[in-house]
Parts: sequence; structure tokens; C-alpha cells
Amino acid sequence: MKTRKIALLAVFAFLLAVCIIQGITGAISPVKTIKTDAEPDAITITKDGKTIELTKNGFGWQVGSDNYIANKYDVEKMIKEIQEVKILDKIARLGNADNDEKYSLSESRATFVRAFKNGKEIQSLMLGKTSPTGSQTYGSVSGKKDIYLFSGNLISTFDKTEESLRSKTVYSIEENDITGASVDMSGKNWTLTKETGKSAKGSDSWKISGTSDFEIDSAEAKKWIQNVAFMNITSWIDDGTALPKDKLVSFNLFTNSETVSVDIFEQKNGDETKYYGTCSRTPHKFELTKTQTEKFTKNPETLKAKAE
Repeated sequence: MKTRKIALLAVFAFLLAVCIIQGITGAISPVKTIKTDAEPDAITITKDGKTIELTKNGFGWQVGSDNYIANKYDVEKMIKEIQEVKILDKIARLGNADNDEKYSLSESRATFVRAFKNGKEIQSLMLGKTSPTGSQTYGSVSGKKDIYLFSGNLISTFDKTEESLRSKTVYSIEENDITGASVDMSGKNWTLTKETGKSAKGSDSWKISGTSDFEIDSAEAKKWIQNVAFMNITSWIDDGTALPKDKLVSFNLFTNSETVSVDIFEQKNGDETKYYGTCSRTPHKFELTKTQTEKFTKNPETLKAKAE
């Protein structure tokens, strides 16, 4: 008898739990997703009357009217959010002064995001404040008169300054696309050239010229090419800044389609040395650290094959 009563209570508890779960899930609005398959080639972000423009060209994304290189990862995150907007719930009517103020969706407080493809608008969002948990965002979609609760903290994605969106990577090239490199330093110039499939094993090898003839270690050459395939900097400097007179090195990186040229200057002030540079990929000047500079001042002797 006692066992039967326990069994009945267990069944009752199970049914009650099912009812509660169904009630909860039934009360939650289904997630609605607004998708666009088109990938934008231009994005504008407007807040406080100021607009940031992001545009895509053959080398990637640029930010602002001065066309600084844009941070690749920040832009990729923006594109992901633009292409798939998840609406968790409808909250209130947009255009009501109290509602707009409550959710930071008034003209003076909201963040406006517009995305374009070939000049045509493909997405337009109006973003307000985040939810108390910080994991959702109140906002609206172009053409709608409702305030929605969006999935994700979209404010952290789009509430940026032009300066924060500037990349610290001046260039980045696929290693396999590189056909050679040259260094001109202290009056000495040497060039490294890829010879496709010329090694004994049929793989790529590297040949050096402009120095005393010696056989190079292709593994070491490949390692150096991997290192100079990208260039990171400390900061961008004002375009009006006069560069030091002392040029430390001129460096070129060759591909079948372009030559990326870098000039690095050094400025000594007592025990302190600063490094500044220019690059053909950007019209803007920048500052580097000693460590960021050293890979461009490579001593070719370090590439020499070791005697067996």
C-alpha cells in the first residue's frame, strides 16, 4: 500500500513538472530571426550626431574618411550580427516618448547601424540600452514601429570610436602568395627569391642574391618569410609628423600582383631610440617598437646553410 502511494505521488509530481515546463515554454515567445545572405561592403554607425563609415576595398575594410585600415575582427563581428538578428520578444511601441527614453531609443541616445551592398541598404538597426543581464539589447528594425529585445550585447559590437576601429596590422599576406623579399640597409641590398619546386624533394626553395654567394637554409628562409608576411605596429601617428632623417631600412615584399614597400626610420635621443615607418599599403605614418622593427633588419648571414 505504501509503495503504491509513493508511486502515485511520483507520477503526480512528474505530471505537475510537465505542466509547469509547458506553461513556461508556452509563455515565451518563439525566437524570430531576421536574416540577410548578402555580405555588406559598407557600414555606417551613427551616434550623438557623429557617423563612422566603414568601407571595403580590394585589401579589406577601411574606417573613416582618412581610410585607416579597419580591425578585421571587429568588422567580422559586426557583419555576423547584421546578417542574423535574433528577436527574443516584442517589448513596447516605438515612438512613445516614455518608452523611447526608458530603453535609450530616442534620437539623441540611440545608436543607428546601416549596412549596404553595392549602394543598396540591406539592413538598418536602431540600438538602445542592454538588458539588466547585459546579454540582450533593446532596439528596433527599419520599417517597424515596435521595440524588440535582441539576443546578444549589440552595443559592445557597434558602440565604437573611429580610433578604436583602426587596426594595428598594416598588412597581412598569405605566405604562399609571397615570391620574394628584399632588404636595403646600411648601403647593402640583398634579395630572397622563391624557386618553386626546385629543391631536391621537389618542394619550394629559396635563393639569395646581392650578397656573397652562399647556400641558404630554406627552412630558415621560410621561417623568416612567415615572420615578415604581416606587419604589426604600436600606434598610428599624426600625418603631419615629420619623419626622422635617418632611414634605418627599406624593405620590399613581393607577390605576383603587388610589391609591399616599407621604410623604417629611427630617432635616437640619448639612451632612447624610437622607430617610425611608412608602408605602400596605407598613406598614414606609424610608430613601431624595437621588437616589431627587428624582423625587417634581418642579417642575411643568419640564413646561411650550416656546413654538414
